[in-house]
Amino acid sequence: MQLRNEVWQGYSGYWQNYFMQQNLLLLGYAAWDSYLNQGRGVLTCKITDIIPASIDWQTEWVKFTQQFIPQPQIASYLQESGLGPAAIAPLIQAVATYDPAREMVILIQGNGAVDINLLGPKITPPSCYDQVKQRWAEFQLDSSQPPRRSYG
Repeated sequence: MQLRNEVWQGYSGYWQNYFMQQNLLLLGYAAWDSYLNQGRGVLTCKITDIIPASIDWQTEWVKFTQQFIPQPQIASYLQESGLGPAAIAPLIQAVATYDPAREMVILIQGNGAVDINLLGPKITPPSCYDQVKQRWAEFQLDSSQPPRRSYG
């Protein structure tokens, strides 16, 4: 029996692309909402559970928390997180130059790894924001109110 890519992919150790695909609308929503309220910055996602190697990204969900770090606070946040200058400098440069209407900077921490991404998804952050607000009931079953900023 041959396993589907979604199942065996976890064995390579690089699961971050699947995580971002699975959560694109929420990540884009959070990135755009945070940009509108706080300016440029990086969206951090901390995976709260160990991701099993056999995860099926089509049917299983990974729990995570997210926080938006505004541009002026990025260096101190990353230093406190234990990242060295070699990782901090490129991230600060990416935040200074990305186009918030088309891209988002995401730092993912999980399974003992830190992954930094500059995403230019097909669905832009403003579009993600609009879709989540229009379909909020699908994202929060216990709330009828639009999502509120809870990052940073």
